[in-house]
Amino acid sequence: MRHIVNFGLLFAFIALAITGLMSFVLPFSTTTTRVHIVAGISMVLLVVLHIAGRLPYFRSQISKDKKSPLSLGRLVAVIGVAAVVVATAMFALPPASWLMDQTYEARNSAQIVRSSSLTGVKRTDAQSKLIVRQSNISSARPLSVHLSFRDGVLPLPHIAVWAETTNGTMIETLYLDESLAFVEKVDWNGSLIRRDHILPIWRNRYTLISGVDGGGKADATTGATDTHSFALDPYLSAGEGKKFVVCVEINAPADVDKRWQDSDLGQPSLLYTALVKVDADQRYRILDLTAYGNPGQGELRYDLESVSTAKGLVDLLLVKLEDAAGR
Repeated sequence: MRHIVNFGLLFAFIALAITGLMSFVLPFSTTTTRVHIVAGISMVLLVVLHIAGRLPYFRSQISKDKKSPLSLGRLVAVIGVAAVVVATAMFALPPASWLMDQTYEARNSAQIVRSSSLTGVKRTDAQSKLIVRQSNISSARPLSVHLSFRDGVLPLPHIAVWAETTNGTMIETLYLDESLAFVEKVDWNGSLIRRDHILPIWRNRYTLISGVDGGGKADATTGATDTHSFALDPYLSAGEGKKFVVCVEINAPADVDKRWQDSDLGQPSLLYTALVKVDADQRYRILDLTAYGNPGQGELRYDLESVSTAKGLVDLLLVKLEDAAGR
């Protein structure tokens, strides 16, 4: 048993060290985080077993009968050092703060996109995803977006879901594929392609409110006004005649056809939209195919006849409004 615990601790430590380093220098990954958490839990359990097997040693160190027990001063020093280390990390004091400034997250914060903590995403089956946006406002109506693709469409296309005002200003990004959420250039069909070529409409809208261009750099010519709200909550309030547009942009790699023969990009991204009227009796709205994106530019193109098989990826895109908590 002792040997199993010892080797288990070794392997758990290696896994923690490797995934910790990956989290420090690489973009966020659910897989890396999952392995790190599992390794951490395993190490806690193994440490408990290790301590249980060494209880006689710890008893001997604090026993008054031992000639050279662990002195109270040394014990206080160990606890004190541990407390200082924990406090330094908790309150972001130097050198912990200096160390965190060197992480990937800190160095690339301008290009990292995260949805609201009130948004949840669930893979309902191999072909479908459900995005739910809750609200802390009692009068707000929770919003859900159901994304369903045709059988055989695997892997799923890259997806961005966002809400915007009726004049085309982004309110909030509800969902963005993890592979696109942390870097401007991603592995797209074996080539490094920028986000504004994969999902150009979403990226253009995001540039206009964030002031960060498609290369991940600050764009002095863009940026939202001080009066613009970046949270969807006020737009979900019932009884105020609110309305907004839900947008879904999709793009699948390696879908070349006679018109679109670029082996890296293939056919362009497609935009689906639905106008949501919060006080309408109709709870459901189907998102309709509206336009396609121009890689690297972001303007909408409406000559959808030039797009072929890409229009057959979607089975159903549906928006639903629930009743407000206060109703």
